[in-house]
Amino acid sequence: MELVNLMYRYVNRFINSNELIKELKKIDICNYQDKDKEVINKLIKDIEEVREKTPNEIDKVEKKRLEEIDILLDKFKEVNTSDNELKEFIEKQYNNLLRDKERVRDGGKLYTRIANLLTNNSVINKFASKMNDKELLTFITRYISVPLPPPIKQEDFNDLVKVGIKEDNREALWRLAVNYDKKMDFTLIEDYFIDKRDSYYLIELISATDSVNLDNIVSKVVATNDREFMIDLANRSLELSIFTKEDIDKIKEKYNL
Repeated sequence: MELVNLMYRYVNRFINSNELIKELKKIDICNYQDKDKEVINKLIKDIEEVREKTPNEIDKVEKKRLEEIDILLDKFKEVNTSDNELKEFIEKQYNNLLRDKERVRDGGKLYTRIANLLTNNSVINKFASKMNDKELLTFITRYISVPLPPPIKQEDFNDLVKVGIKEDNREALWRLAVNYDKKMDFTLIEDYFIDKRDSYYLIELISATDSVNLDNIVSKVVATNDREFMIDLANRSLELSIFTKEDIDKIKEKYNL
């Protein structure tokens, strides 16, 4: 799984080619089949060759990342508070952003060529294909969100959701939805959070994704006839500005609450 993890981290730009090569060389391949050893060693040589011959560029993805960091840095600069605890938090986040901005990320042809070497590697794909649904769910939800989650179909997504439901792993279900926002239908997750009367994760799902249908969720929540659940949801939605008081009044009027 080390190879699959490294491929995933590189493709989603968590590490650059220098870090990738360093980590690849650390992998103990003594117990690998001879054919797989040859493939891995060739992969390392190919990546080194690409890195040596291909200049790094700031592509659209990296440019956007840097612009977003600059926006956040400016926002932190604008905060004026006498609260020492808040000041300490802001300073910590500001410094973290500065360090992240200074990190070198691969871009352009350098990134594309190495990403292709990794995603088309027979040994990496062999190990990736051996993961069962539970392992794949754990693999995907290690990160709250990535630009390029594993390409799966709705049916595969639903199978992963069913694993999360069986384990009652609500954090994993929420992370799964965030990773596949605008790519998948989240009905099974919505229904599970409603069935469990979990206002926290339901509101987090609504606030963190654009794939949910608010009208449908409101209708299903009202159908529970659980007044305590509805009040808790209303309060949380107000706190996160999902609904205004006027919106809630309209919902009450529509459903005669």
